[in-house]
Amino acid sequence: MYLTKIRDITAKELKLPVSDVTISVPAWFTDVQRRAMIDAGEIAGLKVLRLINDTTATALGYGITKLDLPGPEEKPRRVMFVDIGYSDYTASIVEFRKGELNVKATACDRHFGGRNFDKALTEHFADEFKEKFKIDVRSNPKAWSRTLAAAEKMKKVLSANPAAPMSIESLMEDVDVRAIVKREELEVMVKPLLERITVPLEQVLAEAKLTIDDIDSIEMVGGCTRVPAVKDAVAKFFGKGLSFTLNQDEAIARGCAFSCAILSPVFRVRDFSVHDIVNYPIEFTWEQSADIPDEDTSLTVFNRGNVMPSTKILTFYRKQPFDLEARYAKPEMLPGKINPWVGRFSVKGVKADANDDFMICKLKARLNLHGILNVESGYYVEDMEVEEPVPEENENGEVSFPFP
Repeated sequence: MYLTKIRDITAKELKLPVSDVTISVPAWFTDVQRRAMIDAGEIAGLKVLRLINDTTATALGYGITKLDLPGPEEKPRRVMFVDIGYSDYTASIVEFRKGELNVKATACDRHFGGRNFDKALTEHFADEFKEKFKIDVRSNPKAWSRTLAAAEKMKKVLSANPAAPMSIESLMEDVDVRAIVKREELEVMVKPLLERITVPLEQVLAEAKLTIDDIDSIEMVGGCTRVPAVKDAVAKFFGKGLSFTLNQDEAIARGCAFSCAILSPVFRVRDFSVHDIVNYPIEFTWEQSADIPDEDTSLTVFNRGNVMPSTKILTFYRKQPFDLEARYAKPEMLPGKINPWVGRFSVKGVKADANDDFMICKLKARLNLHGILNVESGYYVEDMEVEEPVPEENENGEVSFPFP
């Protein structure tokens, strides 16, 4: 329903039917979540040209319009994108050269965002109203919701002003409430939250094997980056100024629009290659062949940080059909309690050759530009012995090949 509504709004604005789309997803989305998003797009009547990670979309919108990027042989420009939205927080390091971007590392905090600040304010007012007005908003869902909405507005006001008032009529039991909060008071309330800001920054630098001095620019996006305490915490960590050249609310959507235009045959845009990375390592497992007792039964095919899209060729020696499974190699890295299982693939038509020897099976495993895994195809290799004529040289230095 959500995607259908977006499609209808866009079609009405453009006065044209809408079919092709690029959809951004959090970098921590797994294979099953990405497949579900593709399915949702198809249900809405949309052709999903690409699923793109949100910070990668931001990086594309940043880089494709830059005319001063380094050349292919020059040192790349390294940019840290810090995206703190309403519900999650992503930090990504991207290297730029003329005509391309390469994502080096990404780190996430799935439970940090603007709503945490709203809740901290709401908890503060719940205690204040209970003491001052003798009402318990925690016991009334409607009153809690109204207080939460007022807290969100107050947070936005405090981002630009030293103090902000709150006034809610008939909040609960016909009681009108009023309160005022200073920015310094908010920063004390959210101090535990501010301490979490540096964690993804440290993780992404360690993952990319880089230091703060290696970062040329820090681009801030996401509505929560307007909070002064958040900006101060990031600036203090890097010890340098922050950049706000991108639209904090629309940067991801802009990058998606560029991605869709690149992939669509309808538009002509500047050539710009996007090289994303795998965030969770994927391994294949299979049953051991009875004819090969010392055969390994698992292999990590796509490691964390592997370039995406990517294709790998797997080689098996078999005399009969077999199955293999794909799963995430490190389940502890997955969000929540998502099942690490990715898929099961059956390889049929396998049999011993004429000499009752193994068939050499080659399987093509591909992680496509959506970040979805498929075993696209398979073939077998047959060894043949062929006699090759040896050239003979006569006394005049002429070379000839004998024929049977």
